[in-house]
Amino acid sequence: MIAWLVISTASAADTLSLSYEQALEQALAVNPSLVGARLEVDAADGALIAAKGIFDPILRASSTSNQFTSESVREFGEVVTEFKSLNWQVGMSQYLPTGTNLGIDWTTTSTRFKYELRDSGFVVEREEPLYESRMVATFTQSLLEGHRMASNLEGVRQAVRAKDVAEANRKATQQQSLADTASAYWSTRTQARLHAIAEMAVQNAQEEQRVVYAKVEQGTLAPVERARVDALLVQAERDQLTARDAAENAEDALLLLISEAPGTPLELTTEPADPVAMSLDLAAIERAALDNNAELVAARMSEDAATMAHKDAKHRRLPQLDLNASYGLIGYEPSTGGAAEELFSGDLPEWSVGGTFNMPLLGRADRGQFLQAAARAAKARSERINLERSIRSQVRTQARAVEGAVAQVNLARANLDLAVKTLDADRALTEAGRVIQKDLLESIRTVDDARAQLEQAKGDYQLAIIELERLKGTL
Repeated sequence: MIAWLVISTASAADTLSLSYEQALEQALAVNPSLVGARLEVDAADGALIAAKGIFDPILRASSTSNQFTSESVREFGEVVTEFKSLNWQVGMSQYLPTGTNLGIDWTTTSTRFKYELRDSGFVVEREEPLYESRMVATFTQSLLEGHRMASNLEGVRQAVRAKDVAEANRKATQQQSLADTASAYWSTRTQARLHAIAEMAVQNAQEEQRVVYAKVEQGTLAPVERARVDALLVQAERDQLTARDAAENAEDALLLLISEAPGTPLELTTEPADPVAMSLDLAAIERAALDNNAELVAARMSEDAATMAHKDAKHRRLPQLDLNASYGLIGYEPSTGGAAEELFSGDLPEWSVGGTFNMPLLGRADRGQFLQAAARAAKARSERINLERSIRSQVRTQARAVEGAVAQVNLARANLDLAVKTLDADRALTEAGRVIQKDLLESIRTVDDARAQLEQAKGDYQLAIIELERLKGTL
């Protein structure tokens, strides 16, 4: 007895008590598909940061030490040259959305040299280094392809849209995850009720079998009635096995969605609300679905992205024409301070202005990309239109399904009431000898079927509501 109590307590402790709200919360927390969708949003965040990075300023710094010894023959004899230099440079550049490249660089170079004429032994040597400082500002502006700000920002916009699409897909995955879990919850409840009804039908058939066997023994019923009641029991047991398998399969499907171990005993604690008669506003439901359906929102974003990419590809067909300009100041003195002072005095300026033209003669790469972008934009538009039509159709179909489910529940409840009344009457008439046993068994079977139909109708109503809310994007 003690061992039985321990086993019973452990079994009860292992049973997972689950409400409808808990099932949805757990699915949102651990559903693998939803976790993957969240990671896609994180990846899109990273891609957006990377796309903006093209406009980040760039800082450059470098230093170079150079030394060489060379030998050559000049008009005044053989010359040995020793040269030493140290160069350091710092600069900054930035690319702007207007197609403008700006840059500024500061360079300082120190040099020392020695010349020796081997034939005469004459030496020219600079013991103290000379310093040259140079500050140069550069400017490059695209005038044709590359000047359009909208085109230059296309990469950023595409990344923004990709993030929005990833977020919309996450919401769609969330809605689908909620719908799957909600459907699995109510399906599990329905199958559990059907299993309970099937077990009750077996018990009723066993009791009826006992009564029939007793009456046959008493001689008030023909022996053939034992075969009929035996057939009723066999059919009830077959139905009970089928219902048990369906209930266990439904439980495993729900456990999978909430990341629990298959086979974990479940106790569903939430009862479905009784359906009430309703009149649905189809126009309002359609508007809500077209505004909030995450899948449709993502399709619209994809269409906008494809349209803008088409415009950008059209702009990219232009030839490349750049205006280049630079202005520099130079200082050349025996000290760094003197070189800098001479630089800022402006005594040694330099500047340049020019242009660069670049155009592929056939332009097949740009034309091919333009045609591809045009096809993608047309395809995205077609897919969005088809999806809108499909959602409108699905919403109307599902609205009718909800209204029909309400009617089915009411009809199934009325059918069960009538079946129970008929069974009660047939029992009374059987006792009075006015109804044969075969009709009574049929009435018993009808009541069992009516109970199952009512539970199935309740489950269908819950599933119809869930699917309609998923289409509206309001789960």
